[in-house]
Amino acid sequence: MILSWIMSILAVVALGFISDLVLSGKRMGKFVNAIFASLTILIVVAPIPNMIKNGIGGDNILFVPGIEVDESYLEYASRLKVSALERGVENALAKEGYRNAQVEIKGDFSDKIDIKSVTVNLSKLVIDDKVVHINKYETITRFVSGYLDVDKGVIMIYE
Repeated sequence: MILSWIMSILAVVALGFISDLVLSGKRMGKFVNAIFASLTILIVVAPIPNMIKNGIGGDNILFVPGIEVDESYLEYASRLKVSALERGVENALAKEGYRNAQVEIKGDFSDKIDIKSVTVNLSKLVIDDKVVHINKYETITRFVSGYLDVDKGVIMIYE
């Protein structure tokens, strides 16, 4: 009810604005503007008797029946967040010289990003020549920790 009322007001105001642009400065334009102004007032005032009769509270002002949360979409959006983070870490590792690392992130991603664990699979790892003589486990752990801003204790690396 409220939504359709607001849409009606906006529609009349938009039509009035368009007619004002088309008929500006003409004698007929003043007449049409007066009609649209009267119509706008009528639309704004029309639901007031019904609101007074039935009462109006803060809860039912913006309540629109039929709107509900689609849990499957929220899960899909959460999976997209996780996937984007995983690909981001993998791409960043590849730029550092550690290609084909497979990253899996687990946690709570419903409201904010809360990473519980990060698993890095190095079974298909290809290391560039520039980083071949370093401790890959320590370097990758430090890099992933910094990239995701998580404690090193949540990161597990295996081959």
